[in-house]
Amino acid sequence: MTSGVLLAAYAVTAGFGGPAAFCRSWARRSPRIAIGVWLTLAASWVAAVPLALLTLLTPASLTWQASGGRAAGYPGGIAGWTPAAVAAIMLAVAIVLRASWHVVTGLARDRREHRAHAAFLAAVGRPDQALNAVILDTDAPAAYCLPRGRHRVVVSAGAVSRLSPAQLQAVLAHERAHLRGHHHLLLAVTAALARAFPAIPLLSRAAAELAALAEMTADDAATRRHHAADLAAALVILAGAGSRATALTAGGAAAVTRVQRLLAPPTQPPLLVRTARLAAAAAAVGIPAVIACLPLVIAACSVIARD
Repeated sequence: MTSGVLLAAYAVTAGFGGPAAFCRSWARRSPRIAIGVWLTLAASWVAAVPLALLTLLTPASLTWQASGGRAAGYPGGIAGWTPAAVAAIMLAVAIVLRASWHVVTGLARDRREHRAHAAFLAAVGRPDQALNAVILDTDAPAAYCLPRGRHRVVVSAGAVSRLSPAQLQAVLAHERAHLRGHHHLLLAVTAALARAFPAIPLLSRAAAELAALAEMTADDAATRRHHAADLAAALVILAGAGSRATALTAGGAAAVTRVQRLLAPPTQPPLLVRTARLAAAAAAVGIPAVIACLPLVIAACSVIARD
C-alpha cells in the first residue's frame, strides 16, 4: 500500500508539476540536458501510473516464508481478488497499450509521410553535391531536413540566393545536427504521448517544448564550427519560412527567441551542475521501479535478519 501511495504521488507530481521545472533559465542554458530530463520524466510517468494502480488495488503481495533455511516467495491472496483488483489490472494494461498504440501508429504515419516527401524531393529537387543537400526551385527562403532519402537536408533556391556562403553553411550544420540527434524520432514519440494523454501537462506540452529545445540544441551544435552571428542572420532571413509537420526547419516563429539567444549566449553552468542534472534525469526513470520493489526489499531484509 505504501508503495502504491508513493507511486501515485510521484505520478501526480511529475505529470502536473514537472513542466514548471522547464520554465526556468537552466533549460535555455542547457537544452540538451533539458531534453533528456523531459524524456525521462515522461517515461517514468508512463511507468509509474500502471505500477501505482497495480500496487494500490491488487491484493497479491509478495510474502516470504523461511523454509529449510531459505526464502521462498509466492503471491498471496490471489484467490481473493476483488473486482476492483481486476479492474486495476485491466486499467494498467489499457494505459500501457494506449501509449504503445499511439507511439507505434504515430511513428508509422511519420514514416509514410517522410517516404512520400522523399519521393517528391527525388522528383523535383536538384541534388547539390557541393552542399550535400537538395535544392528546391522556389523563391521563398527555406531550409529543413528529413530523416529519409539520400540528401536529407533541403534548401530552397531563394535561401541559396539570399544567404551568404557562411550563413548557408551554418544553416546546413544546424539541419545536420537535427539528423545526428534523431530529433525527428524524439518529437514523434512525444507527440504520440501527447495524443494518448492530452490531460497530463507533462505529456501534452512535451512536443512543443522539445521542439524548441531541439532547435536550441541544433543551434549550439552549429555554432561550434560556425559564427553565431552568421546563424542568427540566417534565422532572420528564414524566419518567415513555413514549417512542415514532418520536417525540422531552421526558421519558424521561434526564430526571434533563438536569435536573441545566439547573440547573447547564456552562461553555461559548471560541469558539476550539469552532471548533477544528468544524474537526476537518470534517477527519475528508476524511481517508480525502486518504489515498486520496496516490499520485496523489506521482505528480503527481514528474512536476512531472521537468518
